[in-house]
Order: sequence, then C-alpha cells, then structure tokens
Amino acid sequence: MRIAALFLLTLFLASLFSGLLPDGFPAPDVWFLLVAVLTPRLRPAWALVAAFLIGAFADLAGGGYLGLLAVGLLFAAYAFLVLSSRLHLEETLGRTAILVGAYLAKWAGVFLVVYALGLFLVGPFDFLGLVLGEAALTALVAPLFLMAAKAILKEEGHAG
Repeated sequence: MRIAALFLLTLFLASLFSGLLPDGFPAPDVWFLLVAVLTPRLRPAWALVAAFLIGAFADLAGGGYLGLLAVGLLFAAYAFLVLSSRLHLEETLGRTAILVGAYLAKWAGVFLVVYALGLFLVGPFDFLGLVLGEAALTALVAPLFLMAAKAILKEEGHAG
C-alpha cells in the first residue's frame, strides 16, 4: 500500500513539473527516482519487471514513444543492481556513485531505443542539453524525493 502511495506521489510530481516548466525545458526524472527507491526493496527479477512497467506507464502517461523510458528504466534498474552489489548503498559516496551510474545507464537505454528506431531528428548537442538539463533538475529534486520516499516506506524492509 505504501508503494502505491509513493507511485501516486511520483505521478503527481511528474505531472506538476511537466506542467510548471516552460516548453523545451526538461522536467526532472522522478520516474527514475522511483525506480531507484524501489529497486533495492524488491527481488532482482521483480525490480527489473517493475522498472520496465513503470517506464511503460510513464511513456503512456507522457505521450512519448512507447518503450523509450521503459527500456531506459530497465537499464537503470539493472545498473543499480550490478553497482549495488559492488558498492555500499549505505555510504554517501557509494549511493551517489550507484545513482549516477544508474542514471547514465538509463540514458544508454534511451539512446539504444532512439538508435534502433531511427529517431535522430535532432543533433547530438540537443540531446546533450536535454541530458544535462534533466540531470541538473533531477539532482535538485532527488534529496527531497528520497526523503519523502523514506518517510512513506519507513516500515518496509529490503528484499533478501
């Protein structure tokens, strides 16, 4: 039930940010933050399935290309699982490295879908501006979202 509340909060924030920010300005990726919060709390196979389904929902809700964010979040969850097996999630530096690595993996998955579908309608510098803008806003929103998620999911443990 608490995960559903966090999902609804994420949906609200995604809608709020996309509505408040001017056109052409990337909104923070709160869907990525939701996947980053849920991945260590689920078994690995379920974390990958959940990441894909969250991405597919975000694609449908956002009106974008179906599968773009789904594959990106799947890559992010996989990178999160791999990096968290090698780094310590409890330490600040380890958590930061895991989140940055998962975020870069998300964009690798997005670029893979863009390349496979031949969607290169804009130049690479436009993509770089999008990635950097979204990364900056996501980094600003991340501490508040992660604190809210910790408060909402306070009694739930990690998957074993």
